[in-house]
Amino acid sequence: MKKFLIIIIFLLFSAWVYQKLTTPPAEQKYSNDQAEIIIYWGDGCPHCENVKKYISDNKIDQKIKILFKEVYQNKNNQKELLEYVKKCPEIDTRQGVGVPLGYVVSESKCYLGDTPIIDWLKTK
Repeated sequence: MKKFLIIIIFLLFSAWVYQKLTTPPAEQKYSNDQAEIIIYWGDGCPHCENVKKYISDNKIDQKIKILFKEVYQNKNNQKELLEYVKKCPEIDTRQGVGVPLGYVVSESKCYLGDTPIIDWLKTK
C-alpha cells in the first residue's frame, strides 16, 4: 500500500511539473495597442522557443511590453497574424507565413524568424 501511495504521489507531481513546463506564456497581458511587440509563435516551434528563451534569459519582458499569441491552435490569432502581415511589405507571403513573427506596433514592421526578432530585442 505504501508503494502504491508513493507511485501515485510521484505521478501527480510529474504531471504537475509537465504542465508547468509546457504552459505557454500569458497571451493577454496587454492589448495589441499597448504592446511594444506582438510575437506570433507556434506550439512546438523550435525557433519560437529560441525567441522565448532569449526573452526569459535576458528579462526583456521586464523592459518592454511583449504580447505573445499562439497561432497553431488559435484560429483567431492565425487570422490576426495574416491581417498584420498585410501591413508588412518586407514579408513575402506567396508561400505562406511562418513563425516566429514579431510585429513592432510603433514601427508597423514585421520581423520574421528568431534571429531578426532577437536582433531587434537586443536594441531594447
